[in-house]
Amino acid sequence: MYDSLFTPIRIHGVTVRNRILFPGMSTKHASPDGRVTERMMRYYEERAKGGAGLITVEASAVSSEGRPFIRGLSLYRDEDVAGLSELTARIHAHGALASVQLMHGGCLALPDVAGHIFLVSPVCGRTPYADSSVLTVKDIRTLVRRFAEAAARAVAAGFDAVELHGAHGYLLAQFFSPLMNRRGDEYGGSLENRMRFPLEVLKAVREAVGETPVLYRMSVVDGLHDGIQMDDSLELAVRLAREGADALHVSVGTRETRHIVAPPSCVPCGWNASLARAVKSAVGSSVPVIVAGRVLDENVACDILDRGDADMVAMGRALIAEPALPRLVREGKASRALRCISCNEGCSSGSARGTGIGCALNPLAGYEGRYEVVAAARKKRVVIIGGGPAGMHAALSAHARGHEVILCDRGERLGGLLHVAKLPPYKEMLGTYADWCAARLEECVHAGGMEIRLSEDMTPEKIQELRPDVVLLATGSVPLWPAFCRESDLFCTAQDILEGRRTLPEHALIVGGGLVGCETADFLLKRGRQACIVEMKDKIAADMEPRTRVFMMERLSRGGVEVWTNSTFLGLDGQGGAMLRHEARGEVTLPPVDAVIVALGYRPERSLYADLLRLGMDVRLTGDCSAVSRIENAVRGGFEAGLSL
Repeated sequence: MYDSLFTPIRIHGVTVRNRILFPGMSTKHASPDGRVTERMMRYYEERAKGGAGLITVEASAVSSEGRPFIRGLSLYRDEDVAGLSELTARIHAHGALASVQLMHGGCLALPDVAGHIFLVSPVCGRTPYADSSVLTVKDIRTLVRRFAEAAARAVAAGFDAVELHGAHGYLLAQFFSPLMNRRGDEYGGSLENRMRFPLEVLKAVREAVGETPVLYRMSVVDGLHDGIQMDDSLELAVRLAREGADALHVSVGTRETRHIVAPPSCVPCGWNASLARAVKSAVGSSVPVIVAGRVLDENVACDILDRGDADMVAMGRALIAEPALPRLVREGKASRALRCISCNEGCSSGSARGTGIGCALNPLAGYEGRYEVVAAARKKRVVIIGGGPAGMHAALSAHARGHEVILCDRGERLGGLLHVAKLPPYKEMLGTYADWCAARLEECVHAGGMEIRLSEDMTPEKIQELRPDVVLLATGSVPLWPAFCRESDLFCTAQDILEGRRTLPEHALIVGGGLVGCETADFLLKRGRQACIVEMKDKIAADMEPRTRVFMMERLSRGGVEVWTNSTFLGLDGQGGAMLRHEARGEVTLPPVDAVIVALGYRPERSLYADLLRLGMDVRLTGDCSAVSRIENAVRGGFEAGLSL
């Protein structure tokens, strides 16, 4: 089973042990001056140890003025080679091959780290920097040389391949794009001229690296009006294959088109395979084709390979969440793999925040080596109240340290609010995550030292009877329920609607336009209901992950959801009409509704805390009952709470 996934493949004389590529994604783990760090090495080493065939180290600037990231990796200095050599050695130690992306940001370079910005050509609204200038022909030839020099350093550092980053709106893609390239010389205008710089870079790199494989990552379409189109990309693919590229890595989009790069869960798995198939048809069997785009599990990967859509699959976020996925699948233990849910909260958002790439569900991802999970000096009896994400991870890490753990939850199953969060459209995988955590906890029960008590409403007296050394309160949060909600039985919470405790209204007013309110509107739309959102801020879903938000806004707009931003809900009139105060229009009354859904957020549930303290217990808060936040913080908070004991 999965033979196609684990069949070795040859790329220009180099054998990769399987068809799984870990693609380059900016980690923000580099030092401020662009050097390899211990954190970065451990991150890539873990993916190599997990069984991926080819590990692609993230986009590395070939020139100082081309750096698009704070804490981005560089490859424009000879002194960069030493750190990269250690990185490749660690990757090789686990049987994987190593590649590195060569990149120049062009107009996407960041002035804070790059200084002066060089443009392919000025484009109104897209090249905004005042301190910028258009590349001259002399500058272009210098950059061709910079790519070749960086490639030579990569080979000196022990990389088995180099990948030219011609995707996602960076310099190579800017030259190729008719939207971004308005030049009137031999590097602009016609398709032949727009291909000139990428092909010159390929030729120079090919000469610099000899027989080392050269890959080219391309956005077949970029999602921008008048931008890169498929027909042009297919012609580029043919030319690249003919003129020295050893593999083509098919991606899509730019940093601007967030709904294409690292798409959220509403985009089908493997959705980009059709574009890879088009490229493969164009180049035939001359070079392998790699595809990226929500290839999250072994079944999707094998389907792509078995159909012949591509020769390799890029599994990025899947291997951030579960580095050992290839090994687990190969060993027949796929059920133990933690599955990516495409939330982008820890990976893409972690990189964007500058805290570094990680995973909302896996507290070790991006933090390899930070935590020492060793037996505690003194075994403790730990009682954990609450079986949501924080409580489950606290139980797992406390048990890993050798403590005796009793995990209690009033519900019939573990997972807490995950079972509410999974109910809006495209959030189903949160239920799978709850099941995964529960399965790991059951393994602990069978191993000994773990007890799980469900359907039990714990009181301070019951907890005291358990004689705990430490109590971890992970009781989560409850919906905010302001006083005005008691005015009418038309009021209910978003949770009431999602869990089916209230009949679905035909016309609903949702008070609160954050993540919960918008997801509830989406939930109603899918069931043929109408909704209106009232939000005090100037936009809705401001707390939503940006890529996910793009798709959410499109669905709400298509569904006809009425949105009142900069508005305060005042109450209902005698006919059930909602009275609002709009910042500009003053007081407004909307048509009658048959439900007012309150989605104003959650508050910590700490009702046990004071009583447990009065009983003299060592009690600690974790997760939402400490501070309401995202699932990533609940997972990490619980993990660290259990580990600290």
